[in-house]
Amino acid sequence: MRPRALALELTKGCNLRCAYCYYAEREDAYDPKTRMSAEVARQSVDLLLEEGPVDEPVHLHFFGGEPLLNFPLLRETVLYGEARAAERGREITFEVTTNATRLDEEVVAFLNAHRIHVGVSFDGPPEIQDAARPAARGSSYDLAVPGIRRLLESRQGTELEARTHCSVVVTRRGFDLVSIAEHLEALGFQKIILTPATDLEGHGNGFSEADLPELLAAYDDLAAAYERAAGERRPSAANWFPVLMGRLLSGERRGHFCQGGRDYLGVAADGDLALCYRFFEDEEFAMGNVATGVERGVTERLLASPLDERTTCSQCWARHFCGGGCHHDNVTSSGDPSEPNPVGCEVFRHSMSLTLESWARLSRQGLLERRATPSQNPMTMNPGQPTEVFDDGERPCSAPKIHVRELDGERVVYDPEHHEVCILNGTAAVIFDLCDGQRSVADILVRLADTFDAPHERLRADLHATLADLRARKLVA
Repeated sequence: MRPRALALELTKGCNLRCAYCYYAEREDAYDPKTRMSAEVARQSVDLLLEEGPVDEPVHLHFFGGEPLLNFPLLRETVLYGEARAAERGREITFEVTTNATRLDEEVVAFLNAHRIHVGVSFDGPPEIQDAARPAARGSSYDLAVPGIRRLLESRQGTELEARTHCSVVVTRRGFDLVSIAEHLEALGFQKIILTPATDLEGHGNGFSEADLPELLAAYDDLAAAYERAAGERRPSAANWFPVLMGRLLSGERRGHFCQGGRDYLGVAADGDLALCYRFFEDEEFAMGNVATGVERGVTERLLASPLDERTTCSQCWARHFCGGGCHHDNVTSSGDPSEPNPVGCEVFRHSMSLTLESWARLSRQGLLERRATPSQNPMTMNPGQPTEVFDDGERPCSAPKIHVRELDGERVVYDPEHHEVCILNGTAAVIFDLCDGQRSVADILVRLADTFDAPHERLRADLHATLADLRARKLVA
């Protein structure tokens, strides 16, 4: 597996002290003297171009600390990378994650001239931003906003708008996801990534299991805002539900959460490679050095734990939309990269259920493209289908571990084993609910006769047609 992207720790130094920052536990945390050398940065570029896939671009992500505290190295590395890629007839792209406090005119001009993707770490309104991301002196909100406006205004109406996003760490200081997103949209962001911080011990500002009711209610509101925007054919800047809807529509079955440890690696300031930038200085997840090459022991461990064989994930209906959770979040909560964070799991399952409901409603209105699998169309009663799939004495039973959402008398049904989703209309929903393994087909027909005013033979034909369809979709056995 070839390295396609590297995240470079340009410096440990940072001018903010975010309450949830994993850096705080590292040796010499935030030490501005710990900087990557130009030699290590060049070795990182060379590693990518020599060992990366030859048929696609490679990618360099500048990270920290606050990477713009070492802007001279960022600039030098970009110029070196572009020159080396041109020599080889290759393409290299760049990205920087910054707290925006150092986005002056010179920096913004360089980022734009070299088409660099920018992720701004910023948590929202001043009362949230200043509490979650305190500065040594003054307001981090006031320090960051001028640079944010400078960057966004310079990219407005250009291709670089789509290469700019705001990354928000959501904590108990701000539950109202819709208000946070609206504030950031007013600043000019068109793409907003909302990620909840977790704190299972309850010592910090992250979410524990006790916070879930209020947190899930916030996601209800965010889903409603997304659906309103979709219904009005407006883009939704908060990208959580658009991303989940994209996963649903694509039909892709995710086998892992991200590419960390596979083709995306972190490079610490001293050149040591790690599963990702969150695992710097953790020997358990070390993966070699840019000077000596990639060591794949960590990758082999990850591949030895397939998603469907993990103790917790194998029982989760949403696993093929999720991929198993962030490795670092998992290790922080359980000590095992394959054992997911329970708060993250609940947020994801709840969000995916909301996405299924939105998909059903928006599909009815013709506002969504077709899913890349055959099961999108609402199930209909079709007497022309075969009628002898089940004998009258058989006791049909719905498939185990499927996920069902009730929706105005209909059902949205997702089958994780086959990664199929469909909508059952009202009649099919009644039949599906009666497939409990206890009632025979004859019993179900009696219940249908009590429910619907229709001739017996028509009900029987419709029942067998629907059971045939349910069996074909592997929703009933």
